[in-house]
Amino acid sequence: MNESSQLAALLTGLFAVSALLLSATAYWIADRAMRAEVHDVIDAGAGAVLSGYRSEGRAEAIEVVEQLSAVPGLSGRYLLQSPNGRWLAGNLAAMPPKTGFFEVAVLPVASGKHALARNAGQRRTDVALGEGRLLPDGSYLFVGEDTRPLVATRERILGAFAWIIGATVLLALASGALLSAGFLRRIDAITRTCRAVVAGRFGDRIPVGPSQTQLDRLAATINEMLDRIAALMESLRQVSSDIAHDLRTPLTRLRQRLESVRGKSATIADYERVVEHALGECDAILAVFSALLRISQIESGMRRASFARVALPQLLQRVAELYAPVIEDGHQTLRVDLGETPDVHADETLLMQLLANLIENAIRHAGAGAAIRLECASAGGEAFLRVMDSGPGIPAGERERVFDRLYRLERSRNTPGHGLGLSLVAAIAKLHGYTIELTDAAPGLCVTIRIPLRAKDARSPEFEPTQPPRLLGATEADRETAT
Repeated sequence: MNESSQLAALLTGLFAVSALLLSATAYWIADRAMRAEVHDVIDAGAGAVLSGYRSEGRAEAIEVVEQLSAVPGLSGRYLLQSPNGRWLAGNLAAMPPKTGFFEVAVLPVASGKHALARNAGQRRTDVALGEGRLLPDGSYLFVGEDTRPLVATRERILGAFAWIIGATVLLALASGALLSAGFLRRIDAITRTCRAVVAGRFGDRIPVGPSQTQLDRLAATINEMLDRIAALMESLRQVSSDIAHDLRTPLTRLRQRLESVRGKSATIADYERVVEHALGECDAILAVFSALLRISQIESGMRRASFARVALPQLLQRVAELYAPVIEDGHQTLRVDLGETPDVHADETLLMQLLANLIENAIRHAGAGAAIRLECASAGGEAFLRVMDSGPGIPAGERERVFDRLYRLERSRNTPGHGLGLSLVAAIAKLHGYTIELTDAAPGLCVTIRIPLRAKDARSPEFEPTQPPRLLGATEADRETAT
């Protein structure tokens, strides 16, 4: 039996059991109602006989029993017998006195107006359900009802339930076959796609229907996961390639310098000069790995535990004061516009790192004589941090890629840096849930950090003053690591 048949059988079994339980409950309720109605009829007949007995004695009771027994087509069964067991009236044969409700076999009439056959060997034709009572003078009264109507009604109910259960089973079979076929077809599609991805076909995706069922949403989620995995693998491939390209040059230079002093006479000064250059190349290589590790740490989300209240204008002012001498030495100008913004919930050290990388990027690429502008503002439920310069800017087609690790606009890679500064900016912004926009400053580049504001950013009592921030990138070695 395949999976589709198993699922169909399971659904059919569930439907059948449900229908059976429902039918059994309905049958039990109907049977109790019919038996209660029979009991009411019996109580009424017994009450009529007892009423006659109380008014005029046994003779009146006999007359009432004879009248009730003589009604043609009546399903009632009556018996009145003397204390010594002699039959007095009714349409039942004399029987041992027994009180309470019980069933008694009814034998066909043999002859006479009230005579009943008492031959024990004669075939039983009917059963009466009734109640036996002892009268005050010791006489015995039995009043009952023929159970044939009750049995016939039961049989009709059971027949109807049998048809209902049969139809339910057939419907369940058809529904189970259709549902299981559709469900398993979707599961097979998911399985095939996952196996294709395992086999290396990373472009395969699960078909998503327009109905937006649970399986459709699951398929869409898996497709998003596969897209993310494909993007990460492409990023890993690109990073691996860029690392190999970036490290090959310093390693080659390192080897050449070491080769230059091997096998020939060299002074101590030559060795010291080669060692100094070798240490510089090693520091540059270590800086690349340090920056990559820092980006990975930020992307892991562990720094969220250090979030606290941060005042953006004061933060921007400190960064501007820190870099003002560097900008002045590069014959550039700096302008700072501090607008009114509410405090935000962030990691102050990382925000300073973000601004430091953006400013250093502007200092490095804008060129001598460029104007650099820093500003913060708020509007429409958002705060803004902007870093603008009047340099050559970034072509529109390259603005998305500059956030990739080790990506650099200059393909020759002759200028200082390793293409990790903006990658670190993107990681910090993603950790905080900020949005980065690169636009044309005409001329130059404008980098805008959009910070969504929440009510707790300005009013929450959970914020506590933080320690004075440490700027990652304040030293020349840190700046080289970050960028």
